[in-house]
Amino acid sequence: MHPIFSSRNTLLLYLAAWIPLGLMLGYMLAVSGRLQWTESASITVPIVVVLAFVCLSAWYSCRSLPLRSTSPEKLITQHVVAAMCVSALVLVIAQILVPGLSRPFPGLQERFRSARPVLGTMVALVYSLSIALHYVVLAVESSRRAELLSREAELKALKAQVNPHFLFNSLNSISALTAVDAARAREMCIRLSEFLRNSLRLGERVSIPFGEELALTRTYLEVEQVRFGNRLRVSQDFDAACSDCEVPPLLVQPLVENAIKHGIATLVAGGEISMTGRRSADGVRVVIENPFDPDAPETRKSGFGLISVRNRLHARFGNAARLEIQVDHNCYRVVLSLPCEARKAIAE
Repeated sequence: MHPIFSSRNTLLLYLAAWIPLGLMLGYMLAVSGRLQWTESASITVPIVVVLAFVCLSAWYSCRSLPLRSTSPEKLITQHVVAAMCVSALVLVIAQILVPGLSRPFPGLQERFRSARPVLGTMVALVYSLSIALHYVVLAVESSRRAELLSREAELKALKAQVNPHFLFNSLNSISALTAVDAARAREMCIRLSEFLRNSLRLGERVSIPFGEELALTRTYLEVEQVRFGNRLRVSQDFDAACSDCEVPPLLVQPLVENAIKHGIATLVAGGEISMTGRRSADGVRVVIENPFDPDAPETRKSGFGLISVRNRLHARFGNAARLEIQVDHNCYRVVLSLPCEARKAIAE
């Protein structure tokens, strides 16, 4: 189906664009055939209506004759023949229409003869213009499709880096626990396997509901809870409406991991991670706060978690999403803002 029929507004805009073309065609007929405006309009209106829909056929010929893979000779020949056929069709329609208008407009048939060459030429030019415009539309669609494929490939590449990074950190934690508390190390292994199973399952998808992302993050927190015990406390407050928004998988978990590794782990008494999420007309705003020790020795870090989240946000949403970092004394705050794409909209 022609893409112009996919939206009612698009179809109305297309038909509106024919109004100035119809006025120009009517003016040319009136001048060349010395017709009155009423006579010219009586011929032009039905011809423009027919021509508006006939020109849509150029979409299919342009798709079957791509500019890059079709020889210039074939392109010119096929489109010139098509333009001549459309011009001949419109002239035949005009020849049938004009005699019927001779009763209200005496002598119209004789005067119209001098306007026929102008009508045929104008129709051929208008059809040629529609061919050029359809090639532009196809080029824009091809560019948009290539951009989507590029973003999808980038998202998959970035997601492939998340699990190995998390697994490396978790194995280090388990290694440290084995020398202190073997039972807790075993429990951590069990919860870690559950987290990896869920993350691999969800990681196969381009996007998941925000509710599933939160459930995955809570599973991760259960893994770390085994390690830190009472030192790790979590406060969560999310709007129920956030759950239906689609987000890239493993978007919140790296932020929580960063809060634990570079915040809670630096404090002897531990601390509380505060997670809030609010839904608004603009999208979803997630805030993750954690305390940290500003005097603690700097740990060797690559900043992978924050970089990964920022890159995947840009790959999926472009400039519509952002990740902000705020530091206030001994409080580290990450603010995640992104559009809300509902599951129904994604499915459509």
